[in-house]
Amino acid sequence: MTPTLIYFRVRDGEYAIPVEHVREVRSADAVVPLPGARADVAGLLRAGAEALTVLAPLGDGGNHVLLVGTRDRTFGLLVGEVTQVAAAPAEIGPPPHGQDDDLVAGVITRADGLVLLVDVDVLEQRLEHGA
Repeated sequence: MTPTLIYFRVRDGEYAIPVEHVREVRSADAVVPLPGARADVAGLLRAGAEALTVLAPLGDGGNHVLLVGTRDRTFGLLVGEVTQVAAAPAEIGPPPHGQDDDLVAGVITRADGLVLLVDVDVLEQRLEHGA
C-alpha cells in the first residue's frame, strides 16, 4: 500500500511527512515563545491540558503548526502552509549526503521541484536531545 503524505512549505522549501503522524493542523497564532529556548524551538502550544513543544528546525515564520504524534509523544512542527495531502510517489530518492542528523529521510523529484521527506523519528530525537 502506498503511504499518504502531507505536503507543506517552509519559506522557499517544500517538505512532506507521512500523514499517519499528523494529528491535527493548528494556527501558529497560539504559539507562546519559550524564553531561553534553543534556536530550533518556536515555543509552546496548548493542546488540551498539555503544553506541547513546537519545533522549527526548517525555519521560522510559519503560520501553521502540525501536531505530530510518534509512539512516545506529541509535539508541534512549525510550517508555513499545508499544500496538499496525497499518495507518496512510487519512487522516493535516498537521503541527501551532508546532513548532521539525517532530518531528511528521502527526496521526491517532481516536475516543479524537489520535496524533502522529513524523518519524524529524527524530529523526536531533536526534541529530546537538541540539534
